[in-house]
Amino acid sequence: MELEEASQLEAQFATHLTRMVPEGSLVAAVSGGGDSVALLLLLTSTPRKVVVAHLDHSLRPESGQDALWVKALAERLGYPFESEKLDVAKIAAERGGNLEATARELRYGFLAKVAKKHQAQAILTAHTEDDQAETVLLQLLQGTGRGLGMRPKRGKVVRPLLELSRSTLRAYLRCKQQDWLEDISNADTSLDRNFLRHEIFPRLKARFPQTQTALARFAAISQLDDEALDPLAEQLLLRDRRWPCPAYRVAPLLQAPTGLRRRALRQILEHLRLRPEMGWVVQLERALHGEAFTLPEGWQVRRRDGTLFLIPPVIDTFPPWRGSRLPLPGDLIDLPKGLVRLVDFFTEHSLPPELKQNWPVRAVGNVVREVWNLWPESEDLEHMRSALEQARLAQQAGEVPIGAVVVWDGEVLAEAHNQVEQQCDATAHAELLALQQALHKRHSKVLPGATVYVTLEPCPMCFGALMEAQVRRVVYAVENLKAGAVTVHRMKPPFEWEGGWLERESAKLLRDFFSQKRVQP
Repeated sequence: MELEEASQLEAQFATHLTRMVPEGSLVAAVSGGGDSVALLLLLTSTPRKVVVAHLDHSLRPESGQDALWVKALAERLGYPFESEKLDVAKIAAERGGNLEATARELRYGFLAKVAKKHQAQAILTAHTEDDQAETVLLQLLQGTGRGLGMRPKRGKVVRPLLELSRSTLRAYLRCKQQDWLEDISNADTSLDRNFLRHEIFPRLKARFPQTQTALARFAAISQLDDEALDPLAEQLLLRDRRWPCPAYRVAPLLQAPTGLRRRALRQILEHLRLRPEMGWVVQLERALHGEAFTLPEGWQVRRRDGTLFLIPPVIDTFPPWRGSRLPLPGDLIDLPKGLVRLVDFFTEHSLPPELKQNWPVRAVGNVVREVWNLWPESEDLEHMRSALEQARLAQQAGEVPIGAVVVWDGEVLAEAHNQVEQQCDATAHAELLALQQALHKRHSKVLPGATVYVTLEPCPMCFGALMEAQVRRVVYAVENLKAGAVTVHRMKPPFEWEGGWLERESAKLLRDFFSQKRVQP
């Protein structure tokens, strides 16, 4: 590389960096290897404030000397230097984790700490086109369920060299007469990435010279797809917030195309900080149909009614509850209908066995008086029971049994049920009628503080009305598999959206109604 080419590279880098991080100070991750040293030299051609960060992994005897070498380079270039020394191998052994994964986690944790200390806008890493190609091939071979490759920008981490090859950066360093460190562990082919780098890629490039560029381009295309599809997949993850562990409504996932569903399931694994391997994604897909299984690190996956539960090995998410204890064999619960076995009460409320054992109760002897979040019943449950009564009135009138209740600050503004047949009006749905009554009662055109309880997930028409009325929250019993606004049409609620309340009762009412219709002559 000639000086003129080096100058052009610096100008291109400066422009590219400005597009990725328009302003603010930066943290540069510098190991001392050729790529990171090239990154640091390229940064000297920009006016940006830079902090050099180096983590000593203590994996080699000479690692301490590497840290001193990087510190001297930073000082010569006029940059502040931050470093830390960790025994990564020991930490990985204590955690029982993979050495490479642990090193990566600790490295990014260290860089985030440095960025926070110096109020940096971004953390720059020196991953190249070569690294991107290696990553894509490694992910494909490992059967990953996530999007391919490293993203140019993710959170505060920015990779401005992904479009440059390792050979280009080495040529730049030689032109600048700048040396770098060689990590002898990079030659260890017992590590998967090094095996690909030294054993596989040379053969691939000998046969297919554009291997590296083609794989990097494939990653870029895949990531563009991810940007469009991941938000759509995330909309399928409707949290069932009644439970003290991750739980999701099943119907929206089952109704979605396979590609979106699997993306959403991959996101569940990522939320749990588990590796999103395709095998686990497929297993989660089977769990949606009722197959119980265990994920890595002891996560139990169970479906109960319309909810998929992901139960951690240690359940510690219940809030402190004075005077409570865990359930005991033989416990009874005192209900208006008399004493009932606590285990039967739990079953009626669709609790998986793992939660039954850990659910806090308050009791006198073996008679339970209170059950956390379940008894006495919450206002939500009371209002949903009122909506269910409205649905029964609809059934008696020959209407599809759907009822709705509108509540604001504990005050019931309206109750209504379907009157499509009675009014000979296809728009006379329970939600619309209840909204009209509530608006009339408040002499207002919107209901920004209202919660609407309805026994069946609203259709797109009612969804639009709820949106225009600016309601705060919608609580429904069971998903509408024929015309549900979210489940079928995948509309995005601008309000709180919660399903599963009294789903057994509401579903039975609908089943009974339609089964009677089918047997009528």
